[in-house]
Amino acid sequence: MRFLHTGDLHLGRVFSEARYGRAFAQQRRRELLDTFSRIIDYANEHQVDLILCCGDFLNSDQLCVEELRNINAMIERLKRAVVFAISGNHDPQIENSAYQKISWSRRLYLAPPGISRMTLEPLGASITCHSWDKKEMTEPFSVPKADAHSNLYQILMLHADALSEESRYLPVDKDALSQAGFDYVALGHIHSPMELAPNVRYAGSPEPLDFGEEGSHGFWLVDTDETNQQVQFVPFARRNYRTLTVQTAAQDAELAIAERIAAKLPCQDDIYTVGLYGTHPSCAGWDLSRIREELLGKGYLCRLDDQTTPDYDLKQLGRENQGNLIGDFIASFQGETMDAVHRRALEYGLEALISQKGRES
Repeated sequence: MRFLHTGDLHLGRVFSEARYGRAFAQQRRRELLDTFSRIIDYANEHQVDLILCCGDFLNSDQLCVEELRNINAMIERLKRAVVFAISGNHDPQIENSAYQKISWSRRLYLAPPGISRMTLEPLGASITCHSWDKKEMTEPFSVPKADAHSNLYQILMLHADALSEESRYLPVDKDALSQAGFDYVALGHIHSPMELAPNVRYAGSPEPLDFGEEGSHGFWLVDTDETNQQVQFVPFARRNYRTLTVQTAAQDAELAIAERIAAKLPCQDDIYTVGLYGTHPSCAGWDLSRIREELLGKGYLCRLDDQTTPDYDLKQLGRENQGNLIGDFIASFQGETMDAVHRRALEYGLEALISQKGRES
């Protein structure tokens, strides 16, 4: 048997226009659907028998009927495989859920809410699973045991949090997962692929879904027979999120900063968080929105993280403002341990006071 372990596709997810811009937010939403279509093509080309989707297949509240029909048509293209899905916290089986709005393909099996077990005789496999019927589940999950007397290949599917004991999203003991006797434990909910034990894995999301979800994204491909099991991770994301840093100086113009950032970006397909380090003009910072728009015009989508500091000569500024509010404010920090918090407080305060002084003059 060859099966594909995925999850957290979040089909229909709406991306923030404030963060991505209107055009790219809509494009990124379409790219998630396109990646699912590519997974279908991959399954056909590589003779996959079974696609395990471990929850959050849909962003249930954000899909219209026509989009659901398009997703269903993709599933209908499968030549060999079937999709075995469980619901998660973003697509729970509640009243008026997306799963109830159309008649789904017979190649999609959605496990009912709660714990269930299904035997797939043609594949020599058994699937034990849990599906959601609410948006939060705070009680720790009691891991079921595999059937010790079964000769079938036994899979456990969960959409759960094995990384936190106090999660609102079905906390589960990762040691209990590895000791439950299953041949393979397929997990969803965490968006980064990871192996918790030789038989316990998170698929992660096939596409990164927001800034901070760096690293490789794709799915696990598993080949198994009576004696062996081979597991490989298949990178599959259309885009990746990356982080880089750029040094600035107070005399830099905004256009020069945008050009310096663009020169360091290796790929227009990827999405970047750019940390700005160094100094900015003491009178005011740069307009980051203009820098971001300049980069977008060059084809780069970036989030700018401004960690620069004002180019103040504190001693000179203190002397020039001795006896007034600015000078008193600088003096109030004398003797303080200038850690990052104190330095930021000093910078923010000075910027506000100098800005106010400029308006009054």
